[in-house]
Amino acid sequence: MKFTYLLVVLLCVLSTAQAQQKRDTVHPATANKKVKMKNELGLDKKQAAEIKASKKEYKEEKAKVEADTKLSATEKKAKMKELKKEKKARVDSTLTPEQKEKLKALKKKKSS
Repeated sequence: MKFTYLLVVLLCVLSTAQAQQKRDTVHPATANKKVKMKNELGLDKKQAAEIKASKKEYKEEKAKVEADTKLSATEKKAKMKELKKEKKARVDSTLTPEQKEKLKALKKKKSS
């Protein structure tokens, strides 16, 4: 019986440790989604690089906000909303009007 409890505790500890490891790999579905979006919008290399840089900057800023213990939950939520708005503006400034329309249509299709 003690062995069973020990085994259960050990499995819980190991699964928790495994779940907390940061993964540096991109999930295949995410990678395919990015390629598909790039192809459907007809992004050139410069646009793709600018969007990638914008998203990377957003992730870094998001991590800073999430780690900031001085901010309340409400302040964090407001800051995250502001960061998302800034990221969207940067991405929109990168796209041509035709690409913006295509993106809008793709998002609408996805939500329905």
